[in-house]
Amino acid sequence: MLLKALKKQSLKISNVSFLVAVVDDSSPDGTSKIAKKLGKQLSSSNFSVEVIDRAEKDGYGKACVKGMNYLLSKKVDFVLSMDADLSHDPKYIKNFIAASKEHPLVIGSRYVPGGSTPDWPLLRRILSKYGNLYARLFLNKGISDYTGGFNLYSSKLLKEVDLNNIESTGYGFLIELKYKASSKATSIYQVPIVFRDRQHGKSKIPKSTLVKNFLLVPKLGMQKNN
Repeated sequence: MLLKALKKQSLKISNVSFLVAVVDDSSPDGTSKIAKKLGKQLSSSNFSVEVIDRAEKDGYGKACVKGMNYLLSKKVDFVLSMDADLSHDPKYIKNFIAASKEHPLVIGSRYVPGGSTPDWPLLRRILSKYGNLYARLFLNKGISDYTGGFNLYSSKLLKEVDLNNIESTGYGFLIELKYKASSKATSIYQVPIVFRDRQHGKSKIPKSTLVKNFLLVPKLGMQKNN
């Protein structure tokens, strides 16, 4: 489980404290209860877990905003977002932390040298690769992976972006936040990651996401040009 993997990483990284915010939208699989119990078992001086229960299911983006705002209220220095299904390997966290010393925005990328998606079927690779190329045509061309969810933001940068002004409620949130953060960041670093198919759970991405993201990208691009 992710929490155990994060705890393991916290033991390897010195001078860094981990506050893990688990956002659960009333999942029927009992995620909240399990996370709370495990969080108590794993708690230590540099590792703690907070579970944020949300009754409303109003989208991935809203859940992310809730979790990030909670962490900002705790006066953390950086916020790292990642999926809980272990498709984002915690072993890369040390690379994010190292890069954060000089860069306020660190992106986990499948599309830089060293990054890959070895478990994906051909169609999924094509959709993701060309979807990101499409985003780059309209937005910041220095970002190779707009749709990935493994990213680190400095708290200062997130406050400048103002999370409450992010309009996207679904997975387009990743594109919108990354684009707006990149426009304010003094520098960006991309950590190559190998993205594995989820080890636990089932995908919750609706089929309409591709269409919504296709329309979102030029909209953000027009805002840039205004």
